Amino acid sequence: MTLKEVLNSCTVNELKLLRIHLPNAAGLYRKGDMVEAINRHLLSDGLATTVERLEDLERLAVAEAVHNWQGRFDGVGFKAKYGRLPGHFTRSRHTYVRPRSEPEPKAAPSALQILFFGRHIPPDLATRLAALIPPPAPLIIDTLDDDQLPKTIDRGAKNDHVRLRRAETEPRVRLELPAVLRLVAAGKVAVGAKTGLPSAATIGRIEALLLEGDWYSAEDDEEGPRYAGGSIRPIRPFAWPLLLQAGGLAKIDGGKLALTPRGKKALSQPLHEVVEQLFERWQTKGTPDELRRVDLIKGQTAKGVKLSPPAERREVIADALHAGCPLGRWVAVDDLFRLMKVEHHRFEVAGNPWKLYFCDANYGSLGYDGGDAFEILEARYTLVYLFEYLATLGLIDIAYTLPYEARGGYHGLWGTDEFSFLSRYDGLTYLRLNDLGAYCLGLTKEYNPRLPERSALLSVASDLSLHLLRPPEPDERLALEQIAREDKAKHWHLDADAILNQNVNAEERERIRAFLLGALEGEPPPELTDWFASLDERATALIDAGAARLIQCRNAALANLLGSDPATAAQCHRAGERLICVPEKKLAAFRKGLAKLNLVLPELKP
Repeated sequence: MTLKEVLNSCTVNELKLLRIHLPNAAGLYRKGDMVEAINRHLLSDGLATTVERLEDLERLAVAEAVHNWQGRFDGVGFKAKYGRLPGHFTRSRHTYVRPRSEPEPKAAPSALQILFFGRHIPPDLATRLAALIPPPAPLIIDTLDDDQLPKTIDRGAKNDHVRLRRAETEPRVRLELPAVLRLVAAGKVAVGAKTGLPSAATIGRIEALLLEGDWYSAEDDEEGPRYAGGSIRPIRPFAWPLLLQAGGLAKIDGGKLALTPRGKKALSQPLHEVVEQLFERWQTKGTPDELRRVDLIKGQTAKGVKLSPPAERREVIADALHAGCPLGRWVAVDDLFRLMKVEHHRFEVAGNPWKLYFCDANYGSLGYDGGDAFEILEARYTLVYLFEYLATLGLIDIAYTLPYEARGGYHGLWGTDEFSFLSRYDGLTYLRLNDLGAYCLGLTKEYNPRLPERSALLSVASDLSLHLLRPPEPDERLALEQIAREDKAKHWHLDADAILNQNVNAEERERIRAFLLGALEGEPPPELTDWFASLDERATALIDAGAARLIQCRNAALANLLGSDPATAAQCHRAGERLICVPEKKLAAFRKGLAKLNLVLPELKP
């Protein structure tokens, strides 16, 4: 609505409160007169005198509204940027009852009273204000290099100077992704047949493959307060099976994951292409909703909760990373949250937060004042997305602490008195966008990997025995177990039968060849070249031509007839004196040919 339309919608008492801001309000009592006078003052040169009365913080409020927020005042964003709100927008939640003898203090009315109607400025007034007040300075987020990242974090009296752990994730995913894919190929990843969630045994197997294990160890979990609200594990071992399913690299097959053709191909693809595919598919198709991992928020499956599509939330967070996280610089998670508030990288988690609750659906509902604030839903959802999925994929490096008492925002809400954290992800403190993350987010068009240097893993003797030159990484050991048998410590022997029993195709044999040649010290011996040739020859000696039907004729003459007559000869092959073989795909045509010869093939009895 225009300014005049807004004024006309005001009551007489409301207009009287605005009238006091006019330089000459004498004689203005009728509603129509007050509307005309206020409208004329604000849309003329008189507006400049009102702007001059604004205090510095009030002027910033107007500047943000008219230049950045489409005429609306965003209290959350403004407080995140400037640390406090103008007095005009603060409202006490408690009323102080003064004695009758104590006079009520009278504060000078703010000029914002005549500029904001509620928290909005009418468009025509906003245009004039934008010409009088310059745009505010943009929010500048502090970034840190490696040397500036602190070693400890001060958590206050309870946890004074807790250790800040740091993890570079790009080298991890380079080792872990192939290892998890091979674990799936070995049939050792059990998941729920309907949910796709990994079993406890599977989580243990995956964690054993991860470089330095999960983000938190079992000891970390045991040392935490028992009233915390649950375990702080698992994180990465939980995420990997879900990422592979969402990315189309694995599918559920009889209660276990099996590699899809795309998953088998991923073993020989460049890492950044596979990770980019996993990231893009998780953005749009990843399940379950990350909010489900915040165990203490109940009611997420309640009827009528109206959770927003996770894909929309993920897109907003990715945009915030794109805007606020420069490549190779550490950014505090709290500063990322400030950016999200100020630059309006916001998303709605639940259309009806009254259905979400802590402990008790009646008393602990998030619909009460503050329960659905940024720190409860948006921040906690973002932490899961960053810590469990982007860090697992190797897109962001992370610095984190134990989650106990690491992040507030929920204290004072009903039912949270005994919570020492709201989610296991509360300890995430800093993040850094790395080269892989910049590529997947579209910040760079090319990916230049910083490959970790690895010394040779093994040497091979003329008898095809392998000698380990160093302890294998988890992915290397898993690859070894699929192609060789361990005779004794540090000694293995290539096992062609084990490889052929896996029904490996040409691509898989080439991956085996590439792994061995890349892991060897020096040039491969001739015996190894001969071994590869023999392996290829044995693998291709026989070809499965598909299913067929074996048919027995009454006598050899009939078999000769069917094998030579034009009606049936093209669909069958002789398999003996009285036997012929018909491929399943040609069975229908064979039956038609039999009909031309006045013969019939009875159906098989079940």
